[in-house]
Amino acid sequence: MINRMMIQIFRQWCEDPATNPFPVAHMPDNLTEALKAAAEGKIKLNDPVKTPEGFRGRIGYDKKTCIGCKMCIKVCPANAIESLDEEKKVQFHMDRCCFCAQCTEICPVSCIWMTDEFAFSSYERKKQIVKDSGKRPAAKKVKGAPEANATEATKYHIDPDKCIGCTRCSKVCPVQAISGKIKEKHVIDEEKCIGCSACAEACPVKAISPR
Repeated sequence: MINRMMIQIFRQWCEDPATNPFPVAHMPDNLTEALKAAAEGKIKLNDPVKTPEGFRGRIGYDKKTCIGCKMCIKVCPANAIESLDEEKKVQFHMDRCCFCAQCTEICPVSCIWMTDEFAFSSYERKKQIVKDSGKRPAAKKVKGAPEANATEATKYHIDPDKCIGCTRCSKVCPVQAISGKIKEKHVIDEEKCIGCSACAEACPVKAISPR
């Protein structure tokens, strides 16, 4: 009887492997001797395989574009993202990262992405921290994959009957989408709102909710 597991095994058997099985055609008796023989030109090593589409490697982070909304921190299951409160930025600890890519999907300004870099192990822990990768490179179009951040962000609004004008929401908004004076009703500009929910969490009277 054919089940899902059998289909998956058959698929993996037919597809090209993501990594080379061995450095040479057959597993050598002594790997060190095989590498020496390769250096002397006596044997030929297998060419490295091409990085597969959708590979999740080291995190890329455009610090300049980041607005400090902390949405990436909220969804990270590995506690790998640290908030730099003074700068209103974040940094990534790759020694904790589980490469789930949830931070790249939730980021409203697309300043986080997965690179194809996989060889970044180090004995120095500081080298495992991603602080700034510079400007994000142009995204490669993957056939059949949805556009990054293609879905519209959830917009929030303030209930004027509940708002007490405490200004807490406007202080935490990372894109300055909330306007209003102290002890007066506040308003959210939905054109600017990125749906980070920071205002809703800060509101002491629960006057802010998604539409």
